[in-house]
Amino acid sequence: MRIVNLRLEDKIVEKLDEISSKFLVSRSELIRQAIVMYLSALENLGFYFKPSVLLPKLDVYEERNSISIDFGNFTSLTILSFSYAGVGEKENDWLKVKLERVAEILANQVRVESLTRFVEPFVGLLSTGNDIDYSLRFFKLLKSFLNFRLILASSENIIETKESFFSLTVAGVRDMKVRNSPKRGEKIFLYGKILKEKELMKERGVDAKLVEKLAELVKNGKVSSIFAVKSDGLLQTCSMAASLAGGKLVMKRRDEKGCPATAVIVTAEEMPLSGGIEVGEIV
Repeated sequence: MRIVNLRLEDKIVEKLDEISSKFLVSRSELIRQAIVMYLSALENLGFYFKPSVLLPKLDVYEERNSISIDFGNFTSLTILSFSYAGVGEKENDWLKVKLERVAEILANQVRVESLTRFVEPFVGLLSTGNDIDYSLRFFKLLKSFLNFRLILASSENIIETKESFFSLTVAGVRDMKVRNSPKRGEKIFLYGKILKEKELMKERGVDAKLVEKLAELVKNGKVSSIFAVKSDGLLQTCSMAASLAGGKLVMKRRDEKGCPATAVIVTAEEMPLSGGIEVGEIV
């Protein structure tokens, strides 16, 4: 038998002593019996037994296309959402492109956005508005580009659709010890190229390996923050960084809008890695 130490609130200890005295058992024996009964209830009643003591106080944070649920101990569950419509091989798709390229672009977006949030994905749920054969083809292609489990959650099995639609929900663990904390007096550097839809079909977005290196600099405290540039544009992303710093944005480059996560910005006193372009400053 092993000895286990634990801390309890004074009120609980007083209640234990009251009951142990009433039933003529020691405090230790009462705790031991309570744990045995509790574990038995969990094991035998399963889903129907939902003790409130197992539910910690949860803090939920919303950030653009994601939410993070903080469980304490510097760990949180992050859910990211992505959707693509009208891009593929279907008759009414406004942008005709091979499914393999669509899968590659989506996988790279997932990687870039996960890295800039310090999230390690472990599962993805893919839903589509297309027939099962088309959906399975995209599922297999996307799975080949991802390094975590992918599940095909649903597809359109009743009617034959003429436009591609894909929705991907990704769950991952976020390291809360690392935070994006831009500061006043820092410069804003752009890495990658903000690409329009048709440009992205021919050119590559920002290299995920480069984003990984920049994210590591944030983790090591050498760079203050990193953010993916979303479809709302460069100006909006830089403004968000300045707002988090409690400062004012001075842009040195015109606003650009394009596909999400084809470029990232970092805030630092000096350019952390070669290849960046200074686009603004936080004052």
